[in-house]
Amino acid sequence: MLHNPLLLAENDRPLHLELRAESAERDVDGGFPSAGFAALEARGLTTPSLKPDGFRHLLRLLAEVGRGDLPVGRIFEGHVNVLALLERHSPAAQSSHYQDLARKGHLFGIWNTDHPEHPLKLVNGRLVGRKTYASGIDGLSHAIVTAHVPQGRLMIVVPLEDLPVDRSWWQPMGMRASGSHIVDFTGMEVQDDMILGAPDAYLERPWFAAGAIRFVAVHVGGMHAVLDIVLEHLRKTRRIEAPYQLQRIARMGAAVESGYGWLDRAAAEWSAVAAGSHPAAGLIATVNAARGFVEAAAMSVLEDGEKSVGAAGMIAPHPLERIIRDLRTYLRQPDPDGAQAALGSALAAGDWHPGACYQQPRT
Repeated sequence: MLHNPLLLAENDRPLHLELRAESAERDVDGGFPSAGFAALEARGLTTPSLKPDGFRHLLRLLAEVGRGDLPVGRIFEGHVNVLALLERHSPAAQSSHYQDLARKGHLFGIWNTDHPEHPLKLVNGRLVGRKTYASGIDGLSHAIVTAHVPQGRLMIVVPLEDLPVDRSWWQPMGMRASGSHIVDFTGMEVQDDMILGAPDAYLERPWFAAGAIRFVAVHVGGMHAVLDIVLEHLRKTRRIEAPYQLQRIARMGAAVESGYGWLDRAAAEWSAVAAGSHPAAGLIATVNAARGFVEAAAMSVLEDGEKSVGAAGMIAPHPLERIIRDLRTYLRQPDPDGAQAALGSALAAGDWHPGACYQQPRT
């Protein structure tokens, strides 16, 4: 399916297999998945192309990373988002500076969720407050944080060295290695060159809402990983030819393929919106549709996978046990009901149509 040579090592080992090498260990200790990011850096993938007409390749890369390791995919998706925001909202010199850092192995995060009791604010040139769900903090050099100012929410690029981190809060069922801790920024001085864009630029339409397709791509990779694990288990146990097993893996395979189809439609529309030939409302609706479909399909794939492997898949160190926890946790993205309501509104208004086809530009 993937033809990009960067996704293969010199021995033709797919990237997703290499990313799985430390997954079990990092799930136990919750440490940053350094080996996974070393594999990405070795292939030059920490600075992927962000050109709109190559967006399909970016989504396929995110899916491949998610197929290998969902915590790596979560952190990598944030890194890619930061690079896109820097390209869109910063002067060329500033964007080039961070691109250069990324080529040298630096990784970036983006954190929008405020601590409920200590929201992040910019007051008299200094930050006051904390961020939660600060994914990847233990392996990142910089992050974009959003801070409250009178005019809205302002993006600020902050260095992360020597900040107070509360790791006691992060006790999740899955996605342990994403290290989504609480970080306190109180007292950090903000220089003018740390500010990115105007207030509320982070919410720019359609890219904020449509950007959800990046984590959807990682979810599709997670679905694919479940299918990989089930197929391997059934082959090893010589149960793959059982009629009911064949029915389950057929459903799983069709669901995974449909997930990739949603990525391809969203990528084509993303390119068309960037070129000015497609309405932004249509792209947002497509992404909302993809969110809803992939969530439901992933839950179905998990159920079929659990039934196919049976109790053995619920016991560590079986890889299915870990990915069940990781994927079920990662699927809980913000405001799924709102996304589906918005899709319904787009259908009612005639702004979105099932079956529409958009030609993906050649790269």
